[in-house]
Amino acid sequence: MSVLLGITDYVVIALMLAVSASVGIFFRFTGGRQKTTQEFLMAGKNMHIFPVAFSLMATYMSAISVLGVPSETYLYGTQFFIWMLGMPLGGVIACYGFLPVFFDMDVSTAYEYLEKRFGKTTRTIASLLFTIQMILYMAVVLYAPSLALNAVTGLSTWTSVISLAVVCTFYCSLGGLKAVLWTDVFQAILMYITIMAVVVSGVIAVGGISEVYNIANEGGRIIFFNTTADLTERYTFWNSILSGILFSLHTFGTNQAQIQRMLSVGDLKRAQKALFYSLPLILLFNVFTFLDGVVIYSIYHDCDPMLNENTKLESPDQLMPYAIIKMFSHIPGLSGLCIAGVFSASLSTISSAVNSLTAVTMEDFIRPYCFCKRLTESWAAFLAKVIAVGYGGLCLLLTFIVANFRGVLEASNIMFGMVGGPVLGIYMLGMFSKTANEKGTLLGMLVGFTVNAWLGFGSYANQAKVPKLVQSTEGCPYMNTTLIPNISYTQNSLLNLNISNNVEALSLLEEEERYIFPAYKMSFLWFSMIGAMAVVIVGYIASFVINLFIEPTDVSPEYFSPFVRKLYFKTMKVSPKEDNKHLEVEMKEKYSTKIHTIYNGHLQPVASLSS
Repeated sequence: MSVLLGITDYVVIALMLAVSASVGIFFRFTGGRQKTTQEFLMAGKNMHIFPVAFSLMATYMSAISVLGVPSETYLYGTQFFIWMLGMPLGGVIACYGFLPVFFDMDVSTAYEYLEKRFGKTTRTIASLLFTIQMILYMAVVLYAPSLALNAVTGLSTWTSVISLAVVCTFYCSLGGLKAVLWTDVFQAILMYITIMAVVVSGVIAVGGISEVYNIANEGGRIIFFNTTADLTERYTFWNSILSGILFSLHTFGTNQAQIQRMLSVGDLKRAQKALFYSLPLILLFNVFTFLDGVVIYSIYHDCDPMLNENTKLESPDQLMPYAIIKMFSHIPGLSGLCIAGVFSASLSTISSAVNSLTAVTMEDFIRPYCFCKRLTESWAAFLAKVIAVGYGGLCLLLTFIVANFRGVLEASNIMFGMVGGPVLGIYMLGMFSKTANEKGTLLGMLVGFTVNAWLGFGSYANQAKVPKLVQSTEGCPYMNTTLIPNISYTQNSLLNLNISNNVEALSLLEEEERYIFPAYKMSFLWFSMIGAMAVVIVGYIASFVINLFIEPTDVSPEYFSPFVRKLYFKTMKVSPKEDNKHLEVEMKEKYSTKIHTIYNGHLQPVASLSS
């Protein structure tokens, strides 16, 4: 079932795209005009904290969050909300434990640190993993929302995909990082409008906050303290909070897209402020996405759109667009504004990916290996713009390929976690262990990546049944009552309800009879932690053994996290930058004294101080 958008809605969506494109044009002809790679990729390292904070939030979120979190809450309850307790903790650890290292070493990308700490091979492999991860993720973030909106609104999938890809590539290649940061501010505001509008409208329609809570609680959706130790539970208190910590550590402490934004402000204190300001923005955004799921359930608790024969949504991702259309279609332009918010979430993620991939390609692949070390800055900037256009085109091409595969969305999310955990493990070894060396770390990365790949693709291929909470159609007109209970949450009184759909009950029994290797039933939230710990444990042990036969190289204090520097170095060495400053002051004082003495002796000054 789809409801066609009105002309006003299309105008609003077109205006959003036009404003985003115009920001790119503005920064192409103002300021530094993107004539150098530092201006194009790093915004001249003089960005204001405000746009960077909003960009960190918009990059952290995506259209998959806007569509996925409400649907997960609708189907599985609010237990994943506890993720928000771990998220700021991981952000604080990254702020004080990881970020200072990048500024102390004056790097251009997050992976340049790995070369200085371990070697060029580690840097290249980590950069390659990031590139593969982000290219696949870009295609999914572009395609999935367009497909969901097409099913509900009739908005052409490929018109949406091509429009978003072209506009994003346009302002990324013209305006560089400055355009990306300021469009993120505009797009973040639209994202907030969308998720807040659904909550406000839904609460009014149901009859107040208390009524929304009562309906959701009776439906078993309000769950916060499922403290079971069962690793197969999709969401528990433990895996939710650990997932929040690890995801923030990976995102703010190792991910190039976020590190690049924080480096663009120019100094550590300002970068830390930008990160701290972004945390409440992310928390507030997530509160509303969870509330969206609760509110949508309270509206459709007795007539589920996924079971209702009159609607029969094909995917949970369509719940949010379906609710938007149902709530706002009678108000000209409001549906279009909310859909523009969903598209903005896609644009912010894709633009961040394009810009960060361009930086990684230039700094981690081309400069270290190719002739362009001798290129002028203007030619290097031109090459970076061409690369940005290339990534935009590649994203569009992969989107066409993605459309021909079933379940690519789930596969890409597994891939995202599969890479993130092992990469985080590498940085933990580098910044927290003096024992770690390149050979041991690479062995640990190989083991961690292999373990995560085995778990991820194994669980995806076996498709273990994940029990959902109760869904009902008893309130739908001209339909028989259908109740599908959740057989895992035994504490819910809903289990006492009679099962009227015997076919569904039989299918659940058949699923239990089919043998699935226990590890493949594990919740996907554990994968990143398993990958990170495998890298740390194997990498440390292998490095320790290797150091018994090969004398370890001396590592300077700035290579380590501030949390452990005093542990390894009783007398702190001065970093190379500070050392050079002290030497410069010392030389000036020495030679100024020498010149002053010579002049007082009525002699001519020396021709060259260096002599």
